[in-house]
Amino acid sequence: MPALQMSLFHVFTNSFTLWPDAYECPQNLTTTLYIPCFLAIIQKRLRVPVYQIMFALAIFDILSLTVNSVCTGIFDILGISFCHYPLIIFCLGAIAGGSWMAGCLACVMLAIERCVEINPDFPLEFLFRKKVFPFVRIVMLIWFLYSFGFVKSLTFSSEYSCWFFDPLIGKNPLLYHSYPHTINNFAVGISTTVLYIYISYRLIFKYGYTTSMWLYKTKRQILFQAVSLCIFHTAAAFIYEYMQFIEVTPRIIIASQFIWQWSNGAVCIAYLVFNRTIRNLVLKMLLPKDVRKRFGLYIGADEHIALEEAAVTVSAAVNAVGTVIKFDNFFSPC
Repeated sequence: MPALQMSLFHVFTNSFTLWPDAYECPQNLTTTLYIPCFLAIIQKRLRVPVYQIMFALAIFDILSLTVNSVCTGIFDILGISFCHYPLIIFCLGAIAGGSWMAGCLACVMLAIERCVEINPDFPLEFLFRKKVFPFVRIVMLIWFLYSFGFVKSLTFSSEYSCWFFDPLIGKNPLLYHSYPHTINNFAVGISTTVLYIYISYRLIFKYGYTTSMWLYKTKRQILFQAVSLCIFHTAAAFIYEYMQFIEVTPRIIIASQFIWQWSNGAVCIAYLVFNRTIRNLVLKMLLPKDVRKRFGLYIGADEHIALEEAAVTVSAAVNAVGTVIKFDNFFSPC
Protein backbone atom coordinates (compact mmCIF):
# COMPACT_ATOMS: atom_id res chain seq x y z
CA MET A 1 0.00 0.00 0.00
CA PRO A 2 2.03 3.01 -1.26
CA ALA A 3 0.33 5.61 0.94
CA LEU A 4 1.31 3.74 4.11
CA GLN A 5 4.85 3.11 2.85
CA MET A 6 5.21 6.85 2.27
CA SER A 7 4.27 7.75 5.84
CA LEU A 8 6.25 7.95 9.08
CA PHE A 9 4.77 4.60 10.14
CA HIS A 10 6.92 2.91 7.50
CA VAL A 11 10.01 4.67 8.86
CA PHE A 12 9.32 3.49 12.41
CA THR A 13 8.67 -0.10 11.34
CA ASN A 14 11.61 -0.42 8.91
CA SER A 15 14.68 0.49 10.97
CA PHE A 16 14.24 4.21 10.32
CA THR A 17 14.71 3.96 6.58
CA LEU A 18 12.66 5.65 3.88
CA TRP A 19 10.81 3.71 1.19
CA PRO A 20 13.43 3.57 -1.60
CA ASP A 21 10.93 3.35 -4.46
CA ALA A 22 9.76 6.89 -3.71
CA TYR A 23 12.49 8.62 -1.69
CA GLU A 24 15.83 7.23 -2.88
CA CYS A 25 17.80 10.21 -4.18
CA PRO A 26 19.87 10.08 -7.37
CA GLN A 27 23.61 10.30 -6.70
CA ASN A 28 24.02 13.58 -8.55
CA LEU A 29 21.49 15.28 -6.25
CA THR A 30 23.03 14.32 -2.93
CA THR A 31 26.07 16.55 -3.52
CA THR A 32 24.37 19.63 -4.40
CA LEU A 33 6.24 34.54 19.87
CA TYR A 34 4.05 31.82 20.71
CA ILE A 35 5.74 30.39 23.84
CA PRO A 36 4.66 33.18 26.29
CA CYS A 37 1.04 32.94 25.10
CA PHE A 38 1.24 29.17 25.48
CA LEU A 39 2.39 29.50 29.11
CA ALA A 40 -0.33 32.07 29.77
CA ILE A 41 -2.99 29.68 28.45
CA ILE A 42 -1.67 26.94 30.76
CA GLN A 43 -2.22 29.23 33.74
CA LYS A 44 -5.75 30.16 32.66
CA ARG A 45 -8.78 27.87 33.08
CA LEU A 46 -7.56 24.67 31.46
CA ARG A 47 -10.68 22.92 32.72
CA VAL A 48 -12.85 24.97 30.38
CA PRO A 49 -13.29 23.34 26.92
CA VAL A 50 -12.43 26.49 24.98
CA TYR A 51 -9.10 26.84 26.79
CA GLN A 52 -8.35 23.16 26.25
CA ILE A 53 -8.84 23.71 22.51
CA MET A 54 -6.65 26.82 22.65
CA PHE A 55 -4.02 24.79 24.52
CA ALA A 56 -4.05 22.06 21.86
CA LEU A 57 -3.96 24.64 19.07
CA ALA A 58 -0.97 26.32 20.73
CA ILE A 59 0.94 23.01 20.74
CA PHE A 60 0.17 22.34 17.08
CA ASP A 61 1.06 25.89 16.04
CA ILE A 62 4.37 25.80 17.92
CA LEU A 63 5.27 22.51 16.22
CA SER A 64 4.35 23.94 12.82
CA LEU A 65 6.28 27.16 13.39
CA THR A 66 9.34 25.20 14.49
CA VAL A 67 9.40 23.50 11.08
CA ASN A 68 8.01 26.09 8.67
CA SER A 69 9.88 29.02 10.21
CA VAL A 70 12.93 27.94 12.25
CA CYS A 71 13.97 24.86 10.28
CA THR A 72 13.09 26.50 6.97
CA GLY A 73 15.35 29.45 7.78
CA ILE A 74 18.25 27.18 8.77
CA PHE A 75 17.85 25.02 5.66
CA ASP A 76 17.69 28.12 3.46
CA ILE A 77 20.85 29.63 4.95
CA LEU A 78 22.77 26.36 4.61
CA GLY A 79 21.26 25.43 1.22
CA ILE A 80 19.92 22.12 2.51
CA SER A 81 17.33 20.15 0.54
CA PHE A 82 15.68 16.75 1.00
CA CYS A 83 18.50 14.71 -0.50
CA HIS A 84 21.12 16.09 1.88
CA TYR A 85 19.41 14.73 4.99
CA PRO A 86 16.41 12.72 3.74
CA LEU A 87 15.46 10.97 6.99
CA ILE A 88 15.66 14.12 9.15
CA ILE A 89 13.72 16.23 6.66
CA PHE A 90 11.16 13.46 6.17
CA CYS A 91 10.52 13.32 9.95
CA LEU A 92 10.31 17.11 10.19
CA GLY A 93 7.88 17.09 7.28
CA ALA A 94 5.73 14.56 9.11
CA ILE A 95 5.68 16.84 12.15
CA ALA A 96 4.73 19.83 9.98
CA GLY A 97 1.99 17.97 8.12
CA GLY A 98 0.61 16.31 11.24
CA SER A 99 0.54 19.51 13.28
CA TRP A 100 -1.08 21.39 10.38
CA MET A 101 -3.89 18.85 9.97
CA ALA A 102 -4.45 18.55 13.72
CA GLY A 103 -4.34 22.33 14.07
CA CYS A 104 -6.99 22.61 11.37
CA LEU A 105 -9.34 20.41 13.39
CA ALA A 106 -8.62 22.50 16.50
CA CYS A 107 -9.42 25.69 14.55
CA VAL A 108 -12.73 24.23 13.39
CA MET A 109 -13.58 23.19 16.95
CA LEU A 110 -12.71 26.66 18.20
CA ALA A 111 -14.97 28.22 15.56
CA ILE A 112 -17.81 25.88 16.56
CA GLU A 113 -17.32 26.81 20.22
CA ARG A 114 -17.56 30.49 19.31
CA CYS A 115 -20.81 29.78 17.47
CA VAL A 116 -22.12 28.13 20.64
CA GLU A 117 -21.11 31.17 22.69
CA ILE A 118 -22.99 33.43 20.28
CA ASN A 119 -25.99 31.09 20.07
CA PRO A 120 -26.51 28.54 22.88
CA ASP A 121 -28.99 26.70 20.63
CA PHE A 122 -26.36 26.09 17.93
CA PRO A 123 -26.84 22.50 16.59
CA LEU A 124 -23.33 21.35 17.62
CA GLU A 125 -23.62 22.66 21.17
CA PHE A 126 -23.67 19.10 22.53
CA LEU A 127 -19.98 18.65 21.66
CA PHE A 128 -18.99 20.87 24.60
CA ARG A 129 -21.10 19.20 27.23
CA LYS A 130 -19.24 17.77 30.20
CA LYS A 131 -19.87 14.13 29.30
CA VAL A 132 -19.23 14.55 25.56
CA PHE A 133 -16.15 16.78 25.39
CA PRO A 134 -13.72 14.06 26.66
CA PHE A 135 -14.58 12.08 23.52
CA VAL A 136 -13.90 15.18 21.43
CA ARG A 137 -10.42 15.36 22.96
CA ILE A 138 -9.84 11.70 22.09
CA VAL A 139 -10.90 12.30 18.48
CA MET A 140 -8.52 15.26 18.23
CA LEU A 141 -5.67 13.13 19.58
CA ILE A 142 -6.42 10.26 17.19
CA TRP A 143 -6.56 12.67 14.26
CA PHE A 144 -3.14 14.07 15.22
CA LEU A 145 -1.60 10.59 15.55
CA TYR A 146 -3.07 9.56 12.20
CA SER A 147 -1.96 12.68 10.35
CA PHE A 148 1.48 12.53 11.96
CA GLY A 149 2.24 8.84 11.49
CA PHE A 150 0.13 7.55 8.60
CA VAL A 151 -0.03 10.38 6.04
CA LYS A 152 2.60 11.13 3.40
CA SER A 153 5.27 13.49 4.64
CA LEU A 154 6.28 16.91 3.37
CA THR A 155 9.83 17.43 2.09
CA PHE A 156 11.89 20.61 1.83
CA SER A 157 13.45 22.20 -1.25
CA SER A 158 16.00 24.99 -0.75
CA GLU A 159 15.57 25.90 -4.43
CA TYR A 160 12.03 27.12 -3.72
CA SER A 161 12.37 27.74 0.05
CA CYS A 162 9.22 25.71 0.58
CA TRP A 163 7.87 22.32 1.67
CA PHE A 164 6.32 19.97 -0.90
CA PHE A 165 5.01 16.41 -0.89
CA ASP A 166 7.08 15.84 -4.03
CA PRO A 167 10.80 15.66 -3.02
CA LEU A 168 11.71 16.81 -6.56
CA ILE A 169 14.01 13.89 -7.32
CA GLY A 170 12.68 13.19 -10.81
CA LYS A 171 9.87 10.73 -10.09
CA ASN A 172 6.21 11.07 -11.11
CA PRO A 173 4.69 13.90 -9.00
CA LEU A 174 1.33 12.08 -8.83
CA LEU A 175 3.02 9.41 -6.70
CA TYR A 176 3.29 11.89 -3.83
CA HIS A 177 -0.19 13.38 -3.86
CA SER A 178 -1.75 13.21 -0.38
CA TYR A 179 -5.51 12.70 -0.51
CA PRO A 180 -6.02 12.99 3.30
CA HIS A 181 -4.26 16.34 3.16
CA THR A 182 -6.49 17.46 0.29
CA ILE A 183 -9.66 16.43 2.12
CA ASN A 184 -8.43 18.17 5.27
CA ASN A 185 -7.63 21.42 3.46
CA PHE A 186 -10.92 21.67 1.63
CA ALA A 187 -12.83 20.77 4.78
CA VAL A 188 -11.11 23.38 6.96
CA GLY A 189 -11.31 26.05 4.26
CA ILE A 190 -15.03 25.60 3.70
CA SER A 191 -16.08 24.93 7.31
CA THR A 192 -14.18 27.82 8.94
CA THR A 193 -15.46 30.22 6.28
CA VAL A 194 -19.07 29.12 6.84
CA LEU A 195 -18.74 29.20 10.64
CA TYR A 196 -17.17 32.64 10.78
CA ILE A 197 -19.72 34.02 8.33
CA TYR A 198 -22.38 32.68 10.70
CA ILE A 199 -20.68 34.40 13.65
CA SER A 200 -20.46 37.68 11.73
CA TYR A 201 -24.09 37.42 10.66
CA ARG A 202 -25.28 36.83 14.22
CA LEU A 203 -23.25 39.73 15.57
CA ILE A 204 -24.16 42.23 12.86
CA PHE A 205 -27.76 41.41 12.01
CA LYS A 206 -29.16 39.49 14.98
CA TYR A 207 -27.88 41.81 17.69
CA GLY A 208 -27.91 44.96 15.57
CA TYR A 209 -27.31 48.40 16.97
CA THR A 210 -26.29 48.84 20.59
CA THR A 211 -25.66 51.93 22.71
CA SER A 212 -23.16 50.02 24.87
CA MET A 213 -19.62 51.09 23.94
CA TRP A 214 -18.24 47.92 25.57
CA LEU A 215 -20.49 45.67 23.54
CA TYR A 216 -19.83 47.63 20.32
CA LYS A 217 -16.06 47.43 20.84
CA THR A 218 -16.19 43.73 21.68
CA LYS A 219 -18.29 42.91 18.60
CA ARG A 220 -15.84 44.82 16.41
CA GLN A 221 -12.88 42.92 17.87
CA ILE A 222 -14.59 39.55 17.41
CA LEU A 223 -15.31 40.36 13.77
CA PHE A 224 -11.74 41.51 13.14
CA GLN A 225 -10.28 38.38 14.70
CA ALA A 226 -12.71 36.10 12.86
CA VAL A 227 -11.90 37.65 9.48
CA SER A 228 -8.12 37.65 10.02
CA LEU A 229 -7.89 34.05 11.24
CA CYS A 230 -10.30 32.75 8.60
CA ILE A 231 -8.44 34.47 5.75
CA PHE A 232 -5.02 33.00 6.61
CA HIS A 233 -6.20 29.45 7.32
CA THR A 234 -8.41 29.33 4.26
CA ALA A 235 -5.77 30.88 2.00
CA ALA A 236 -3.05 28.49 3.22
CA ALA A 237 -5.32 25.47 2.75
CA PHE A 238 -6.44 26.35 -0.78
CA ILE A 239 -3.05 27.60 -2.06
CA TYR A 240 -1.29 24.40 -1.05
CA GLU A 241 -3.95 22.34 -2.79
CA TYR A 242 -3.60 24.51 -5.89
CA MET A 243 0.16 23.87 -5.81
CA GLN A 244 -0.36 20.10 -5.72
CA PHE A 245 -2.18 20.07 -9.05
CA ILE A 246 -0.92 23.07 -11.02
CA GLU A 247 2.59 24.33 -11.65
CA VAL A 248 3.00 27.75 -10.02
CA THR A 249 5.46 30.63 -10.13
CA PRO A 250 8.18 31.14 -7.48
CA ARG A 251 6.30 34.17 -6.16
CA ILE A 252 3.21 32.09 -5.39
CA ILE A 253 5.41 29.46 -3.72
CA ILE A 254 7.04 32.07 -1.47
CA ALA A 255 3.64 33.62 -0.73
CA SER A 256 2.27 30.20 0.23
CA GLN A 257 5.12 29.68 2.70
CA PHE A 258 4.51 33.12 4.23
CA ILE A 259 0.75 32.53 4.53
CA TRP A 260 1.35 29.11 6.13
CA GLN A 261 3.57 30.76 8.74
CA TRP A 262 0.99 33.46 9.39
CA SER A 263 -1.82 30.92 9.71
CA ASN A 264 0.08 29.53 12.71
CA GLY A 265 1.31 32.84 14.13
CA ALA A 266 -1.86 34.90 13.63
CA VAL A 267 -3.61 33.11 16.52
CA CYS A 268 -0.89 34.22 18.93
CA ILE A 269 -1.11 37.81 17.70
CA ALA A 270 -4.88 37.72 18.18
CA TYR A 271 -4.40 36.51 21.75
CA LEU A 272 -1.98 39.35 22.53
CA VAL A 273 -4.08 42.05 20.86
CA PHE A 274 -7.59 41.04 21.95
CA ASN A 275 -7.32 38.91 25.10
CA ARG A 276 -6.45 41.24 27.95
CA THR A 277 -6.05 38.40 30.47
CA ILE A 278 -3.50 36.53 28.35
CA ARG A 279 -1.76 39.78 27.39
CA ASN A 280 -1.37 40.78 31.04
CA LEU A 281 0.00 37.35 31.97
CA VAL A 282 2.53 37.57 29.14
CA LEU A 283 3.63 41.04 30.21
CA LYS A 284 4.04 39.82 33.75
CA MET A 285 6.24 36.94 32.59
CA LEU A 286 8.40 39.00 30.24
CA LEU A 287 8.78 42.39 31.98
CA PRO A 288 10.25 43.01 35.44
CA LYS A 289 7.97 44.61 38.00
CA ASP A 290 9.90 47.92 37.98
CA VAL A 291 9.58 48.22 34.20
CA ARG A 292 5.84 47.52 34.32
CA LYS A 293 5.34 50.15 37.01
CA ARG A 294 7.36 52.71 35.04
CA PHE A 295 5.15 52.30 31.96
CA GLY A 296 1.89 51.82 33.85
CA LEU A 297 1.75 48.08 33.10
CA TYR A 298 1.98 46.81 36.68
CA ILE A 299 -0.18 43.73 37.21
CA GLY A 300 -0.29 42.74 40.85
CA ALA A 301 -2.43 40.25 42.78
CA ASP A 302 -5.01 42.90 43.61
CA GLU A 303 -5.42 43.76 39.94
CA HIS A 304 -5.77 40.08 39.04
CA ILE A 305 -8.61 39.80 41.56
CA ALA A 306 -10.24 42.89 40.09
CA LEU A 307 -9.92 41.46 36.59
CA GLU A 308 -11.51 38.17 37.64
CA GLU A 309 -14.39 39.99 39.36
CA ALA A 310 -14.88 42.15 36.28
CA ALA A 311 -14.82 39.07 34.05
CA VAL A 312 -17.57 37.46 36.11
CA THR A 313 -19.61 40.65 35.94
CA VAL A 314 -19.32 41.21 32.18
CA SER A 315 -18.89 37.65 30.92
CA ALA A 316 -22.51 37.75 29.71
CA ALA A 317 -23.83 40.66 27.65
CA VAL A 318 -27.59 40.84 27.18
CA ASN A 319 -29.07 42.30 24.02
CA ALA A 320 -32.43 44.01 23.61
CA VAL A 321 -34.38 40.76 23.30
CA GLY A 322 -32.70 39.14 26.29
CA THR A 323 -30.32 36.71 24.51
CA VAL A 324 -27.13 35.96 26.45
CA ILE A 325 -23.75 36.16 24.74
CA LYS A 326 -20.71 34.94 26.68
CA PHE A 327 -17.85 37.07 25.40
CA ASP A 328 -15.26 36.14 28.01
CA ASN A 329 -14.15 33.02 26.15
CA PHE A 330 -13.42 35.06 23.04
CA PHE A 331 -11.21 37.63 24.72
CA SER A 332 -11.44 40.38 27.31
CA PRO A 333 -12.01 43.75 25.64
CA CYS A 334 -9.03 46.09 25.53
